Amino acid sequence: MWHEARRSERKVHDLMDAARKRAQRRAVFLAKRRGDPQQSIQAVGSRCRMYRDDGLYQATQDQQGLIPWNGKQNILIDRFDGRALLDFIRDADSRHIRVQEKTEEEEELEEFVNFERYRDLIKHRRRGCRR
Repeated sequence: MWHEARRSERKVHDLMDAARKRAQRRAVFLAKRRGDPQQSIQAVGSRCRMYRDDGLYQATQDQQGLIPWNGKQNILIDRFDGRALLDFIRDADSRHIRVQEKTEEEEELEEFVNFERYRDLIKHRRRGCRR
């Protein structure tokens, strides 16, 4: 019996000790995070070799890699640009919004749908509830 009590006491002691150590580690971690924010800035990168290619630079500056877009000579895009795959893009001015007239049946259906949509609100108002 004494051995069981000693064993359970040791378990409790170990649990308390582990909790104390966790609290200490947590306090150290939080103290580091609360410190100067500039101390936590990290720069991550990898090594990269730069090769000087004068021909490629000159071709880029002379816009040799650009092609006319959509048959317009004044609009040039990179030959790898995804917009080159589009047939055409309408101008914003050319879009006309047409309002379609609804039939009587569609109007009745829309009225019914709106009634169903707001029915709960109407019921709550009748009962005097705000929400």
